[in-house]
Amino acid sequence: MKKVLFAAVATAALATAGTAHANYAFSGSGGSGVLVGPDETWVFNADGGAAGGSGMNNWGSPGVGFGTVPYDESSPAYGMDITFTGGGNVDAASIATGNGAGCAGSTFGGTTFCTISPTDIWQAIQVGPSSIDFLAQNATFFLSQGQDYFVNIFFDGPTPTGFTGEWLTSFSPTPSPEPASMTLLGAGLAGLGLMRRRRG
Repeated sequence: MKKVLFAAVATAALATAGTAHANYAFSGSGGSGVLVGPDETWVFNADGGAAGGSGMNNWGSPGVGFGTVPYDESSPAYGMDITFTGGGNVDAASIATGNGAGCAGSTFGGTTFCTISPTDIWQAIQVGPSSIDFLAQNATFFLSQGQDYFVNIFFDGPTPTGFTGEWLTSFSPTPSPEPASMTLLGAGLAGLGLMRRRRG
């Protein structure tokens, strides 16, 4: 039983280790706005929702076909996580395209995040139906203040109405856990504690 408890606690520590740093949180609703810094513009359906001619709705910073925007924060970013609300789910097929699209900032580039100069694709990982993480593939892929980037995300279904997210200021090769996953982990740990008390 002690080994099981130790393994559960160790798993919890590993799951939360990547979220203990000071990230730059952001949120938005409506059709357009800024993330954290004033130059970090974003827009829903920059191209009118005509992704690759298939009519998928989209979100982008600065927006599909809008070029690039500079990162405004003082600490480097090694990733971004974002969760959408009030609409369709992130389209999995567009992620598969975007992870190998060569940083194409168009409707045919798929769901992708690219830093510019040097040009690096951050790995896109869907962590929930309406949640996605973009993570630097190694610690040299960071986004520094003033460096240009673009991100495009396509949806399977209607356009969401809002989002929350954060720039990740520590390098981590694995996605951050969803709040629901952490709740389940906590419930499991509590259950193990009760079992131990009854046997002890």
